Amino acid sequence: MKAKNLSERQQQIIDTALQIIATRGSRRFTAQLLAAEVGLTGGAIYRHFKSMDAIVNAVVDRVGSILFEGFPPQSPDPIERLKAFFYSRARTVLGNPCISRLLLSDHLAQAGDLAQSKRMDEFKRRSQTFVSECLSEARDSGLLADGMSPRAGAIIVLGSILAISHADARIADGAQPERLFDEVWFAIERMLRRPQSSAKTWARASGKGLKSARRTK
Repeated sequence: MKAKNLSERQQQIIDTALQIIATRGSRRFTAQLLAAEVGLTGGAIYRHFKSMDAIVNAVVDRVGSILFEGFPPQSPDPIERLKAFFYSRARTVLGNPCISRLLLSDHLAQAGDLAQSKRMDEFKRRSQTFVSECLSEARDSGLLADGMSPRAGAIIVLGSILAISHADARIADGAQPERLFDEVWFAIERMLRRPQSSAKTWARASGKGLKSARRTK
């Protein structure tokens, strides 16, 4: 998503609005409360944004920019791409609990309009599509474990990220989150990856396929 040139005050308003909507719901999201939280008068809010709807739209932009920073990950091995996605998204949901709340509720949809609600739904579909496509590629390349379908694999990956978003806040201290991510991904990859397949074997197979394709041209 394209970054916008925002003032420090505008960014403060957006982040505060995000927190209010996520933790207190759309009914509490008013210009008066938002202004009080950022240290402005109610009318002063509109010197920075033309309307409350514009603020909600900026919040949706903010959610998208956080969720999809560095997306999509790159690797010739689709399961390695999934691993990068898993770690990135797990860090995001654990480090930004308000983002998780917005994704799991309809607060932001209620605060905004239909177009903003559709954008939030698109964020979810974009993630789901990426995971499903990686798993379908893994199946077609012989990397996916026997008995594992792309649909089931997607539930495992996305469900694990959802579970991490509900993890005890104490794991956010020190190096504990990364250790948790390592343990969870180790279990996921054992379920997803066909035994004896690896990123190196996939890269070799992919390279041979490309050379063969070039020779046939």
